[in-house]
Amino acid sequence: MDSKIFEKLVASLSSLNGAVENANKVLSNIEVAEVWNSKYVSALPNMAFAVVENGYKEGGNKNSRHLPHHNKSVKSATENSSVDLSHYKNALSRVNQIKSVLGKESDTTLRKKAAAHLEKHRAVLKKSSALFSDEEKKIWLECEELFTNNIKPLLDN
Repeated sequence: MDSKIFEKLVASLSSLNGAVENANKVLSNIEVAEVWNSKYVSALPNMAFAVVENGYKEGGNKNSRHLPHHNKSVKSATENSSVDLSHYKNALSRVNQIKSVLGKESDTTLRKKAAAHLEKHRAVLKKSSALFSDEEKKIWLECEELFTNNIKPLLDN
């Protein structure tokens, strides 16, 4: 093998190895949102949801609990440390889809309650957004857009 070709091959392999190492570093820093299956969501306490319909009893129709956004470590509905940003974003995007299961409150009432709850988290999350990772900052920008489009109109009415 020609020595110049060999040198180019070694340089190319070295460069490729460096690129792979950099890619691995980037990937190891990205936190992939945990998938919440129905069993996980069913096991969440009521305080993990944006709104729970009046009349819901423990063990009752779990579909009357709407928009989970706290993880299982939640201790209070008002705490922010257990808010899962990806699921918070999902709640912001789905607030207008809430439909009463028990029929004791209107869909609009439930949506407004959920919007008010999610707005309280927004105020605190916004203050700490400077500390977010790059991936979290991308999610946060999407949250802000969803807030403007979905939550603000509910709160203004």
